[in-house]
Amino acid sequence: MGRPEKPLAQDAGPATAFARELRRLRGTAGSPSYRELAHRALFSASVLSDAAAGHRLPSLQVALAFAEACGGDRATWERRWREAAREAGGAAGPATQAVRQTDETRLRAAAVRALPPVPAQLPSQPRPLVGRSRQLREARALTGRDDGLAVPPLLIHGLTGAGKSALALRLAHELAADLPDGQLYVRLDPDADGRKDAPGIAGGVLRSLGIAPEHIPDDPAQRVGLYRSVLSDRRLLVVLDGVRHERQVRELLFAAAHSRLVLTARSRLLGLDGVRRLELPVLDRDESMELLGSLLGTDRLAAAPRAGLLLAEACGDLPLALTLAGRRLAARPEAHLGEAVAELTAGDGLSARLRVGDESLTGRHDDACRALGPWARLALYRFAATAPALGTATALARVLDHPAEPVEDLLERLVDAGLLERTDVPGQYGMPRLVRQYVLSRPIPADPTTDLWTDLTEPVSAPARSRRAVPTP
Repeated sequence: MGRPEKPLAQDAGPATAFARELRRLRGTAGSPSYRELAHRALFSASVLSDAAAGHRLPSLQVALAFAEACGGDRATWERRWREAAREAGGAAGPATQAVRQTDETRLRAAAVRALPPVPAQLPSQPRPLVGRSRQLREARALTGRDDGLAVPPLLIHGLTGAGKSALALRLAHELAADLPDGQLYVRLDPDADGRKDAPGIAGGVLRSLGIAPEHIPDDPAQRVGLYRSVLSDRRLLVVLDGVRHERQVRELLFAAAHSRLVLTARSRLLGLDGVRRLELPVLDRDESMELLGSLLGTDRLAAAPRAGLLLAEACGDLPLALTLAGRRLAARPEAHLGEAVAELTAGDGLSARLRVGDESLTGRHDDACRALGPWARLALYRFAATAPALGTATALARVLDHPAEPVEDLLERLVDAGLLERTDVPGQYGMPRLVRQYVLSRPIPADPTTDLWTDLTEPVSAPARSRRAVPTP
């Protein structure tokens, strides 16, 4: 049995009139119980019942939560609340206003203590976004509402080190202004948070929104259902950074009318339906020089432009590689730029030298290789050791002594691992220079003991924490 309706105050002026409108809205919504409204509004049933009693004007947060839980328009009810607040303030004398202001301050402080803060979990942008104006425009268009229709999730994918997270964060900070109910950021890198599945991610999001643990279902399907309901009712931004495979997020994705979902992954996650995809390529040469200028200083780069061009070439115009190299060089402002670049890029060891603090290109490649099966690791090594002669599945199949069809699937898996890329020639693949350096610096992988088809049918998954050793590629 639901909570009984409190008697409506008879002489509280604008507060009573506002409460009467709230009751009328609740009736239009089918007269849901206050317990039902509490689940939607994330305020207790008693707070919502008081708001509709009319003894005092509820806080704006409570009023809007009540209205939205009953299907009311947020902007309309905010305007009504402000009109009622002005009338209530103008009808009272100075002494009454002072008492009311004191009571309001006390009530507001209590509400702040009782109400969890709106989540604002987006990390700061790691650096100015350079050379991504076109992709940012595309991302804005792909996350914008089209004729009032629900907007599918956006997946940003590309090579290891292409700057997917940086673009996603820049986009997220722009979207946040129109999504006032909160911004949630979930990093799915196993080194940061361990292995996560859809129910686990959903539970974390619900807790971040202030939903009490006892209200979060233990049943995984019900927990995911509550997550979807909350995102449908509110204006939220959810960023899932570093998705490992489709199963990890499939249940969490849907086209949302009010909320926005943004994902990043090395893989295209082709098993996901209803997702918009944006591939992030490496920078062009002018953009690489612009990025180096932002790190080294434009004057220093202008004094040795050839050194900058050689560094961009050696880094393959990869944003992460350029950033790590630029930071290393910026830490030595006294060094002549041309000499410092020559020293950094000497031989085939640039990939291993691209390390600053706890960030390294080798670490990213290690992480990408952990998810590969034995045949994929062998194919990666053979490709690195023999390419460009093995730029096609047919050529690599002859070396592996297998039909071209499964070998092409292996190459596609390496593309989705962010270690290979397609060329402009149909059926031909390329390996970035720094990936080749990394692969050839590792021990030669042993011959696989499993069948190739077994390797291909093995689902890609995030490695468990117990597998800390990096497999040879």
